[in-house]
Amino acid sequence: MNASSKSLLPHFPSSTRLATHSHFYKGVNFLPRRVILQLSCSCERQLKRESGNDAVASEMMSAAGLQRRSALIAAVACMLVIGNAPQKTLASNSPSAFVESVIYSNKIAIFSKSYCPYSLRAKRVFTELEEQPYVVELDLRDDGYKIQDVLLELVGRRTVPQVFVNGKHIGGSDDLQASVESGQLQNLLSKA
Repeated sequence: MNASSKSLLPHFPSSTRLATHSHFYKGVNFLPRRVILQLSCSCERQLKRESGNDAVASEMMSAAGLQRRSALIAAVACMLVIGNAPQKTLASNSPSAFVESVIYSNKIAIFSKSYCPYSLRAKRVFTELEEQPYVVELDLRDDGYKIQDVLLELVGRRTVPQVFVNGKHIGGSDDLQASVESGQLQNLLSKA
């Protein structure tokens, strides 16, 4: 679009603009389709009058239309991407979603307390097996008590440690020690 065709685009007062009620569109103004069509026709007529040549005017309008169309497509794509982005993810607010994410996203997950001797013993077992567990220290989190409530619903215990390997609940420190002695833990670890 050249400089002369830019000046042809009229400025509309805000009274002809429509605003939607969605929180995403707050402050964004839209022109009704009939106003846009009227604009297009009036611009084409003005270009024909100024240039005196219908072919030149049509060519300029089609070039302007392509530029507007690509700008419109880019604007719609941005609105879709930005408009559909969640304000906050549910997982960050939900202890149960966090617990499930930790259990199923990690080969080894331990829900622990930093001062608990049984938790220290469970972490030591994996150190000896040269495995790196994902450890959630409940005493160092603001939502630690909520996570313990989720563990109570999930496995029937609030105690720590609670150990999961490949999404399977192993149990506490004594259960972990028994699974090491029976070879069950090594079998689970080799499956991953």
